[in-house]
Amino acid sequence: MGFWKIWNGGGCNSKTAAKMAVARIKLLRNKREAVMRQMRRDIALLLRSGQDATARIRVEHVIREQNVFAANEFIELFCELVVSRLSIIAKRRECPADLKEGIASLIFASPRCSEIPELVALRKIFEKKYGKDFVSAATDLRPNSGVNRLLIDKLSVRPPSGEVKLKVMKEIANIDNYIRLFS
Repeated sequence: MGFWKIWNGGGCNSKTAAKMAVARIKLLRNKREAVMRQMRRDIALLLRSGQDATARIRVEHVIREQNVFAANEFIELFCELVVSRLSIIAKRRECPADLKEGIASLIFASPRCSEIPELVALRKIFEKKYGKDFVSAATDLRPNSGVNRLLIDKLSVRPPSGEVKLKVMKEIANIDNYIRLFS
């Protein structure tokens, strides 16, 4: 009986998928932090050696990593919200208003966060529960879809502005100067 309870039409149930997504995000966080630290060190070296143009190109990747890192934090919170409110989700046919942002945001993130495959499983579960229209509204960012605006911004494929690049480069340079002063 327990196996059939977890098995849900070729996938896993929403609680399992959400918990697995949280675990995967925690693993990705550690990896991403290490990568960002190394990239910042590399940019600091480029700035010290006067290779500003190369540093400007590389800083785009740092910004992208920071955005994905922040998006993963949102996704983790929304997954934890789904787990904690699963009884409410199970009882209601329609998506509860107080959970709409979290559920719609997870649906929106699923095709954009390929390193978290559990989001695809959650999207399929929510599609069965709430219908294709609800899922397509979140995926296509229709008005009143409920997707979190900050998550949309963090998962955007738009390149960062020159201002943002310069700001991050200054932060890296300031931290590098501070470290050199006290080492």
